[in-house]
Amino acid sequence: MPTSPAKVIPGDRPLLGIGYMLIAGLLFVMLDSTAKWLTQTHSPVQVLWARYAGHMVILAGYLLWLGLANSRPLLVTESLGGQCLRGLLLGLASLLAYLSLRELPLLQVYVFHFGAPLLVTLLAVPLLGERVDRARGLAVMLGFVGVLVAMGPVDWRAQPVALLPFGMALCFALYQLTTRRFGRHDHPLASLWYAGLAGALASSIALPFFWTPIGLAELPYFLGIGLLGATSQLALILAMRHAPASLVSPFLYLQIVWASLFGFVLFGDLPPLTTYLGATLIIAAGIFLARRRG
Repeated sequence: MPTSPAKVIPGDRPLLGIGYMLIAGLLFVMLDSTAKWLTQTHSPVQVLWARYAGHMVILAGYLLWLGLANSRPLLVTESLGGQCLRGLLLGLASLLAYLSLRELPLLQVYVFHFGAPLLVTLLAVPLLGERVDRARGLAVMLGFVGVLVAMGPVDWRAQPVALLPFGMALCFALYQLTTRRFGRHDHPLASLWYAGLAGALASSIALPFFWTPIGLAELPYFLGIGLLGATSQLALILAMRHAPASLVSPFLYLQIVWASLFGFVLFGDLPPLTTYLGATLIIAAGIFLARRRG
């Protein structure tokens, strides 16, 4: 059976949706590059707190600008517990990403992040009761081969940090599944608000145990990471609002270009060719799954 084309409904603006997705991809790489730089001198927990605290300040300011009467209906949710769970999963995925970025090249971490849709496809079977046909199953297998190729030979006992991206991908996949389960009928701003709130509260509780003084020169980066966190999520939501997910999602894979460029220019990372080969297999599998689902 051929893959399904993206279904564009009246009112959709596909080019605008693609544009927002391209912006989101660039902002995500800028966010993670800033996090990688900050985690060289500060705890990933402190960086995580700055990301979510800034996120909440910006979003709260926007809701205040809308006014209480207008913003309150936007925050109504069908499942407060479910929204908080997805926020905690996103926060844990972010923490594992920052721990990974502190030790591993930017592009290598992104390759594992690209593997999250493969886990979503597999985990949706037991958790959401979805079915996976043979073609999608083969695509998932191809994607996991790509992960192994990109990772290369690793002595797990000598390099346990290499396990961190696996945890990141798993938490992000569970976050996507809980979004599908609990946030399907909520307003996008509600999903953005509760995800940020859960991350901000959890990181604030842990912050006193990991706090180190912030230098004046570092302050703009700590402020900027919150701004990048909020605007990148907003761009992603706008992309999904203006066009079908199966159309715009593959454009997020262009992050590999930005991650390669930022990693080389800012950190001198030059991944081996196997990383790009593995990324190609993962991206091919991810695009197939996105189009098949569409």
